[in-house]
Amino acid sequence: MTPSRRRWPRGVAPVLVLAATSLSLPAHPATAQDDSLWPDREEIERFLKKAEITQRQEIGTGVTKPERLTLERDEIVRQACFKRIDVKQQDSWRSEIAAYELDKLLGLGMVPPTVQRTVGGRKGCLQLWVTGTTMEAFEGTLPDLEGWRDQVSVMWLFDDLIANCDRHLNNALVSPEGRLILIDNSKTFRCDEYLRNDLNARGTGTHARFWGVAFDESRERYPTRYPPKLIERLRGVTDKEIKKAIKRYVWGWRALLVVTRRELILERVDSMGAGALRGDSSLALFSLPE
Repeated sequence: MTPSRRRWPRGVAPVLVLAATSLSLPAHPATAQDDSLWPDREEIERFLKKAEITQRQEIGTGVTKPERLTLERDEIVRQACFKRIDVKQQDSWRSEIAAYELDKLLGLGMVPPTVQRTVGGRKGCLQLWVTGTTMEAFEGTLPDLEGWRDQVSVMWLFDDLIANCDRHLNNALVSPEGRLILIDNSKTFRCDEYLRNDLNARGTGTHARFWGVAFDESRERYPTRYPPKLIERLRGVTDKEIKKAIKRYVWGWRALLVVTRRELILERVDSMGAGALRGDSSLALFSLPE
């Protein structure tokens, strides 16, 4: 099962997203107007929590020592990644779930469904498996560079919200449809009272690769733009809703700082003016809560 070859920017890789019940690619590729990659995420969450684990395999990469699990229920087979590391305030499976819950609250659909589960007597997180080549390994050009940059803009904003210190080129995947998927969110919810990316990022080599341009040490920022619905949603959610979404996994001062960073993000967007919003964006990531 090999995807057709596409041309992506240097360092960007196509991946297979194993979200269908048969672990196969969709018959018809999604378009830019499709909703979340996981429109049935509530059903997937139930599956991850209840399905029988039929196989466990150490992945063998990463300091978090994750495992790849095969799960079966009602003749449905899916795979998932189990992570149990829990170094408080530094690297934790709890942060993976909190990142997913905030993704849901904002309606992004960029973090794969992730739940809490006990495996082999150890608590941890179980995330729907996504697989393929990462951005680090692929060379090419994007078919829709502006659409890709819209997604990268949202990624940087989200990482500012969750204080992610670990968004490197192996922690972001691309679906066969060119959708950005955010994995490995365990090093998040740090005690940051500032925005790590300042929304439109800094001119590092990694940021240049995400943006699809050659690294230029004199570059300081990128012309990021955001779908108005996202900014409206970020402005409209209450402090109580944010805290409720993450309260089982992020506590105390770190939870309060999420609210603080939300306000900093909104202030930064406002300071960027009308150019920060892209009303004509084809980006359709959002499946907002009712």
